[in-house]
Parts: sequence; C-alpha cells; structure tokens
Amino acid sequence: MKKLLMFLFIGCVLLLVFGCSESPRITEPTDQSTLGTLVQRPQFTENRPDAVIQQHIMAVSTLPLVEKRPPQPPPDTGSGDPNPNPAHKYAYIVGIADYEGTANDLQFPDDDAMDMKSYFQSQGFTCRMDLNRSATADAITAGLQWLMSSAQPGDEIVFSYSGHGAKAPGYGSSIISTDLYYVTHGYVMQYFNAANCTKKLAALDACVIGDFHSDCQTGSIVATASNKTYSYDAPDLGNGAWTYYFVKAADDLGMPYAEDVATYAEDGMEAWAAQYNLNVSPKHTDKYTGMFDM
Repeated sequence: MKKLLMFLFIGCVLLLVFGCSESPRITEPTDQSTLGTLVQRPQFTENRPDAVIQQHIMAVSTLPLVEKRPPQPPPDTGSGDPNPNPAHKYAYIVGIADYEGTANDLQFPDDDAMDMKSYFQSQGFTCRMDLNRSATADAITAGLQWLMSSAQPGDEIVFSYSGHGAKAPGYGSSIISTDLYYVTHGYVMQYFNAANCTKKLAALDACVIGDFHSDCQTGSIVATASNKTYSYDAPDLGNGAWTYYFVKAADDLGMPYAEDVATYAEDGMEAWAAQYNLNVSPKHTDKYTGMFDM
C-alpha cells in the first residue's frame, strides 16, 4: 500500500511539472472570492513545417519606408506633458479572437480592441481598426503604414493590439495575424519608430511579447500585458485582464497619463493573478519626456 501511495504521489508531481499549456488553463481563486476565473490565453499552436514557418515570418518590410527622422522632443519642463494638446491624434487598433482554422481562436481580443477604440475616440483620436478575419498580415502592414504616414511633428500616435503573441524562430516576440503570420517586433516597430512625431504609445495584450520593449525609442512608451510569461483572459470582466485594468484606469477612473494607466494595469493584473497563485509579468518602458497625457 505504501508503494502504491508513493507511485501516485510521484505521478502527481510529474503531472504538475510537465503538464502542457496548449489548452486554456482555468484557475479558481484560492480564497473562493467572487473574482471569477482567469483563463490563460493558450499558446499559439504551430504545426507547420519549418520551411512553411519561415515563409510566414515578417521580419523586415518589403515595402519602402518613408524616409523620416523624428524631430527632437520638446524640452523637459520638469512637470506635466510638454505636448499636452497634439494637433492630430491617430490610433491603429487590432484585435484577433478568430484565427484561421479553429485551433488558435481566443475569447476576448476583439472586445479588447473595441473598448480601446471607444476610449481613444473619446480622446479625439482618428481610429483605424482591424478585427478578427480582417486583421491579415497585409492589413496590419497597411494599418501600420497609415499610422506612420499620418503623423506629423507635434502629433500623437497609438498602436494597440490584442491577440496571440509568440516567438518567431530566430526573430523573437511577434504578434500573430489572423492568417497566421508572425509579425515580428522588428517589423512592427520599424513603422512605429519611423512616424514623424515624438509622442507614441504601443499597448499590447498578448503572451511573451517582451521583445517589443527593446525597440522603444525616445518619445515613446511601450506597455505590455506580458514580458516573458502569459497574458490572461477574465471571462467575468469580458476582457483580457490587463486590457480591462488599462481601460478602467484611463476611462472609468479618468487617469490622464499613460505612465499611471500602465502602472494601474500592471498592479491590477498582478493583484488579480495573485488570487490564483499565478505569475504574470506586465511591463512598460517609458522613454517619453515628461508625463504622457493621452
């Protein structure tokens, strides 16, 4: 009997250590509170041969980028935002819950995108959005080009994404288009950084998306739901957990500054995850002069 119990114990330990995360992990709060459930966004399922995968990695633009050099940032006044009232504001927003096939479908990224659009429109942004099957690799490229070409000195831009994040072999963190292209951090940020303004925000709710932070340049803030770990959905809130707290801070609580909104989203997501004994790694990188008034 003792041997049987020992084998059962060892089996349980191995299951905990080597259990996969290919399907959503649903976790109940340890204190049985009314927080509901958190659902880990499942890993992007990749079953294609290596040669096919390489054909679906977007690492460097095949289209000519407009030759622009962002202007020097406004002087640091020591308080507030040196550019609180941009002449024009532009936001490109992507949310993908419906992927090619069914293996990679998610729950709330399209809801995240619609909530982000509603908030940024309320702040005077001209918004362009691709949802679900409209968010192909070509469409995302066109949206990033629109964002880059629209901005003039003194303007403000936002790129918002919710959906799958994954590591492209050899290229690092990537967002995944609905037609299953790895749109790498280098590909996205070459457009973002080429925009001819010095007030830029990238907000990304996806797994293992941390390499985007390495591309953050002067005048920009990059805020993400994850660094090296997973992002999570909150079914009772109808959003990705990080996006829920981001929008709550910006819209419901009226926090004007991106730095404070990002911090609130991080603290909220971490407190939420702590109820489930989960490790999360939301992060933001701030290279904007002064405070970033959205």
